[in-house]
Amino acid sequence: MSATSQAMLAETKLPRGPLLELGCGGGAFAAELAAVRPAPLVIGLDLRQEALTFARSRSADVAWVQGNLLHLPFPAGAFALIVALDVVDQQRIDAERALDLIRTLLRPGGVTLLRVSAHPWLFGPHDVAFGAARRYGRREFVEIVRSAGLEPLRVTYANCLLSPAVVAVRLLQRWGVLPFTRDLYQREGLNRLLGLALQWEANWLRRRNLPWGASLFVVATRGMAWKEEP
Repeated sequence: MSATSQAMLAETKLPRGPLLELGCGGGAFAAELAAVRPAPLVIGLDLRQEALTFARSRSADVAWVQGNLLHLPFPAGAFALIVALDVVDQQRIDAERALDLIRTLLRPGGVTLLRVSAHPWLFGPHDVAFGAARRYGRREFVEIVRSAGLEPLRVTYANCLLSPAVVAVRLLQRWGVLPFTRDLYQREGLNRLLGLALQWEANWLRRRNLPWGASLFVVATRGMAWKEEP
């Protein structure tokens, strides 16, 4: 879903400074950031060494760092942008504490891009298998973001076009009617359809929001207005 994430930042101005992706996994999005966003430094951080090994093979333009979200080896006010996609809703992560740390690491006027799973009533075997601890309601998550001292600039759903099918499958899995299997997410035809849907959504989300979807995006700032240097 990197195209969607890039679209969320397309109209967002950033102060000058390093960029950080938390929970970068295999490094696809961090590598794209390094390619499309001018910055003195792009860092991808993940807890898993095997993920970082693959990420290093993907791009030499990113500093790949092994680390824990709740024990970050960076000084306060270090970053112009912090990206956390499917991170603060994960198991063993305290969302309030994680967002407070993100705010501390942002420089004045810095921005964070957050993505969490939406709709608590959808929580089921899929979420457990992929490490999610919970799903959030829109108002609930926005309040948590604000309580951490971050001001939302934009809030929208994503994964909208295929959400009827997603909801049906997740509920059937939750009720035990349909067994959960990771093979479902590795089928070529399904992945091609998903890619087309996400590309359409990315084009839409460059300028407009979506009223519903299986994921929730928030773009938020530390709150102090920044001035572009002449």
